[in-house]
Amino acid sequence: MKKIINQKFSLVKNPTGFYEVNPKPTMIELSEHYAKKYYQQNHGSYSHTYSGEELRYFKVCGRLALKTLLRFSTPKNKKLLDLGCGEGFFSDLFFKEGWKVNLVDFSDDGLKRHNPSLLENFLQSDLVAYLDNEKERLKVFDLINLDNVLEHVIDPIKLLGTIKSNMSSDAILRIQVPNDFSSFQNLLKNLKYTEETWVCPPEHLSYFNANSLKSLIDNQGFDLLSLQADFPIEQFLINEHSNYWRDRKLGKGAHLTRITVTNYLAEKSLDRMIDYQEAAADLEFGRTLTAYVRVAS
Repeated sequence: MKKIINQKFSLVKNPTGFYEVNPKPTMIELSEHYAKKYYQQNHGSYSHTYSGEELRYFKVCGRLALKTLLRFSTPKNKKLLDLGCGEGFFSDLFFKEGWKVNLVDFSDDGLKRHNPSLLENFLQSDLVAYLDNEKERLKVFDLINLDNVLEHVIDPIKLLGTIKSNMSSDAILRIQVPNDFSSFQNLLKNLKYTEETWVCPPEHLSYFNANSLKSLIDNQGFDLLSLQADFPIEQFLINEHSNYWRDRKLGKGAHLTRITVTNYLAEKSLDRMIDYQEAAADLEFGRTLTAYVRVAS
């Protein structure tokens, strides 16, 4: 099956079920794209700031991950490898819980601005190069975090294979990806509430939904422990007064709603929130998917 995006790219379905860009950009092209993007974003003295509610939200993501991890594992070393660490909020939560954290990303800009105390634990590197050079070190980590990474890399199957072949049998891999081409998105598209705005090469090169992510996980020799979906922000597209695709000014309100609701649910009960998010994943109703997996025995 093939979907035409534009004159440069099309989407093809990988044998495991997810959509991927064809043709794939080269590593040089991808590096140039991100170098240009980050130069533009960081030009001048502009610095991103977050509200107190947003900072609470970032902590909730880490708290949910730790709570989920403890359902399936008793960490021996309390060591986290955060691949594609971004601004470092995920690692910071674990660090403050007494974990040793190792962070890897191709840029330290976000970490410098928001969690500079973690810079001594940071390595600036391409993730594929890091994994190729540090394979043996992977065995010491109790949790490996791939937060919004898999959709960006040229070969997600190779990346997962490299991680799996070097993980400890007790370790857990956390994979977070956008929930794209879900049945709910198909409903929105069929009702003309939106178009396939989530397709954005060369930014995203692969597109996963609950079924294709589970298929990929199984194909690569992992056992799925938990699959969760977060706040279904795309529900706002159904109402003409909150459709942020048609009126981009409404996007901030939708985002703030997601923040407030997520923080509320976490305060009520993290355990019940995990149950709720697992049900949402089954219903394909959420913007982001998070899978917790272990090497199949």
